[in-house]
Amino acid sequence: MPAAPPATTDAPARPQPVYQENFLLILLLVAGLFCLVDLRMLALAGIFSALLVYYDAGTLHAGEKFGKESLFGDVVAWRPLTWAICVFIIPLIFLAFYTFSREEIFKANN
Repeated sequence: MPAAPPATTDAPARPQPVYQENFLLILLLVAGLFCLVDLRMLALAGIFSALLVYYDAGTLHAGEKFGKESLFGDVVAWRPLTWAICVFIIPLIFLAFYTFSREEIFKANN
């Protein structure tokens, strides 16, 4: 009786996620510069930016592969809520910081 072929336990390879720029964040950052003249507009832009960053950081899986989060530690370990709170408190500075750190956050968490 011939031997049965060996069973393979190889799972099909999952496609690796690919990094994509978020141009809405860049446009919001540029628009925020024009909001500096009116504090109410800056507050609205800050709220909208914080919501957008929270959603975007969630899609990047920000901080998922890191057990401990520290504000003074590595920014790739920050969770979406931390990013959103920072952007809400100081909108233009942290929005720029998040926008330029997105690729690093994506690579560290995927």
